[in-house]
Amino acid sequence: MKLTYLFGAIFLLSACGQAITEAPKSEEPAVQKQARPSLPLPPFADYPAPKTQLQASDVGNVYFPIKSPYDFSRVLSGYDELPTHTGKATLVLPESASAENPVPAMVILHGSGGIKEGREPDYAKLFADNGIAGFIVDYYEPRGVKPDTVYQMKTMIATEVDVMSDAYSALKILGTHPAIDATRIGVTGYSYGGMATRYVLDDRLKKIMAPNAPPFALHIDVYGPCHQTTGHKGTTGAPYLALHGDNDNSVDPALCQTVYKDIEASGSSVENHVFPGAGHAWENVSPRKVFEEGSFVRGCSFTWDPKTGAFLVDGEAGFQPEPDMTRPERAMVRAGLGKLAGKCVGQGYLVGSDSETDKKSKAIQLEFMKKHFGL
Repeated sequence: MKLTYLFGAIFLLSACGQAITEAPKSEEPAVQKQARPSLPLPPFADYPAPKTQLQASDVGNVYFPIKSPYDFSRVLSGYDELPTHTGKATLVLPESASAENPVPAMVILHGSGGIKEGREPDYAKLFADNGIAGFIVDYYEPRGVKPDTVYQMKTMIATEVDVMSDAYSALKILGTHPAIDATRIGVTGYSYGGMATRYVLDDRLKKIMAPNAPPFALHIDVYGPCHQTTGHKGTTGAPYLALHGDNDNSVDPALCQTVYKDIEASGSSVENHVFPGAGHAWENVSPRKVFEEGSFVRGCSFTWDPKTGAFLVDGEAGFQPEPDMTRPERAMVRAGLGKLAGKCVGQGYLVGSDSETDKKSKAIQLEFMKKHFGL
């Protein structure tokens, strides 16, 4: 669960400095354009061709079309022109699901550590046991992240903007499955993935990323930090549930309340539960402990400029690539965020198994889904 949500960029320059390369200066006259500095990123996974239409028999691994915008400026300008490549998810259907009896579904977004034992697969099974399909999106493997990839590189390879794009790509492909009700698809996520569930409430993203699909029917954010917003307060109007502990340094309770009030003022209902004594990642199978190396943000606000998509730290531009930059070149620009964000990085938060909180949290989530899915 290292650095459970914080951008790897903040630590990248010290941890992975040897990976940063700059093309040598040309010996030709100055008329030749010099290559920009870049951070090598792995190639996309070699997957089967993606499906654009699912069949009633589709279950298990699903390969579907995704885009990798990398940064928010590519979402606001040129998203449709981005090439598609193949994404991967695992679909778990309830036994009752069929074309004659289409069921609701939940898009599941993992945390920045990846898909974890005891969490994403267990949630998908829990949902299926309650008549709701689960679609576990892997936003790392399709972009070349391996099991041995250094943690600090993971969120440099697949950014939070890529996760948002994957969420809407999942919404679109799930809506084609005969056994799933396209009007009852929700989204949930944990930590880094939890933040993304809040971002995709943004009605601009819906219009850009999935203009012809029904919106997400509900959003469930499980211990997602609140220090970052999208720079836009309009929502799709879907209900939002947020769950976190009061002993989790990675979540600022006061800041979260401000964010939740903005969401409500923008047209979405908000239900928030704070569990006394609970930390982070309470579904984790590992024993509860303070993860001393874990980093979190306090005292800074992150957002995007609503016009340019520039990444802002306390209003100061910290990530503004040129329009024609490649992903490796954009990654190099992103690596400079540490200069601005380092001042508000803390260390250490409580992580690990908390069965009582896990039980309460899941009961609340099921009640919320059943209410808004009409089950």
